[in-house]
Amino acid sequence: MLAAVGLQIAAVALLALVAGLTTGMESARFLLLGGAVAIVPNALFALRLSLHRKRPPESYPVVFFLGEFAKLGLTVGLLAWIVKSVPDIRWLPLLIGLIVALKAPLFALAFVRSVTVAKGEANGNTL
Repeated sequence: MLAAVGLQIAAVALLALVAGLTTGMESARFLLLGGAVAIVPNALFALRLSLHRKRPPESYPVVFFLGEFAKLGLTVGLLAWIVKSVPDIRWLPLLIGLIVALKAPLFALAFVRSVTVAKGEANGNTL
């Protein structure tokens, strides 16, 4: 889970760097803000799940669903706070940063699966 957060950070930072070099630092700033809207709650959720690792497995569903609910609420709250407090928002970079941060774990899952399949084929195993 923490690896997915690291991938989110790397994807948003790389995209902000490219945007900063091509379109200007203002776009890069809004890309970073949009990414932070998703990364901060996800990092807190991942930390909470990792702290719960040694507890009885019966409590995992409760912790997971309450954490997911809190993560969604914090994401909406951070986005609303940015909308209210930042003047002259550039919506496109903000939303692109948010979408990239939200979709980065899906790419991580696809990458891990393709690496696992490739290792199995290299060892003579087929799935």
